[in-house]
Amino acid sequence: MAKLDGPLFSLAAHGSIAKRLTYSTRKRVRQVRFQRGQKDYTNLARATYRGYLTTSVSWWQMLDSTEKAEWDPIGSRNN
Repeated sequence: MAKLDGPLFSLAAHGSIAKRLTYSTRKRVRQVRFQRGQKDYTNLARATYRGYLTTSVSWWQMLDSTEKAEWDPIGSRNN
């Protein structure tokens, strides 16, 4: 691992850039780590569940405000 002198044109840098590069200090040594993105594995079970969720969201969006209020646990107590 290479040591950093003046990361990002500053004396010390910490935090992440675009959730890919993470600047930090560990044991008084400044470092940069690369974060790989997770793969989106698709299988039959996940595809089925995502389909159910998409259908449920579209049905919810078709409801009017009075029907949505019936499903709101706080709002239904006030009636």
